[in-house]
Amino acid sequence: MSMLTSKDVSCPHCGAVVKTQMAEGINAGENPDLKARVLDETLFDWKCPECGYEAQLIYPCLYHDKSKNFMIYVVPNGCNCALQSVDVSEAFPQLDGVTKRVVSTLTGLKEKILIFEAGLNDYAVELVKLALAGVASKKHGANVAEGYFCFVDEPGGRIVFSFFLQNEKEPVQQSTRMDVYHKSLEIVESAGACAAGDDFIAVDSTAAERVLREYRGEEE
Repeated sequence: MSMLTSKDVSCPHCGAVVKTQMAEGINAGENPDLKARVLDETLFDWKCPECGYEAQLIYPCLYHDKSKNFMIYVVPNGCNCALQSVDVSEAFPQLDGVTKRVVSTLTGLKEKILIFEAGLNDYAVELVKLALAGVASKKHGANVAEGYFCFVDEPGGRIVFSFFLQNEKEPVQQSTRMDVYHKSLEIVESAGACAAGDDFIAVDSTAAERVLREYRGEEE
């Protein structure tokens, strides 16, 4: 069930207190309109009715897609310590076997949704992203600040990412053959990173680097 709450938000520009609706829980199946607003990046937009100040509200939000069997917990600023005190498997036995991820940004939430809806393994996607970031950096002569999975080009047999280069506002696209993804998936499976767990975990570039070290037999 989606959970919508109403809270007071103080405008940082004019100080007006605005009653604001927040989606602290989103059920993708029951509320496709909320899902669509997550994907078009408008759900968390906020505008002060008094002065017109615009901002993006980032607050804890649990996204659940029962049909695809995954949950994503948005914990702002990466403060996932709040999750550590909860034994998910014991408190919510009905979630056993559900893929659980934690992200700290709204772009991270969108990316995870796109990955799982495409039927991909996010560890393997992160490995491909890690490799392509180096390619994009060398190609454009600039360091990569951020990178995100976009889509799978099935007719072309390619996986596509967007990368934001330092000091550049517009992203650049970089793609590679799906064979690279499948090879990355083999690495992930060999390293044992596909095993389902009970807790919400972060699967990002740090996790990808850890998988590579384990695959290569390197010491931590």
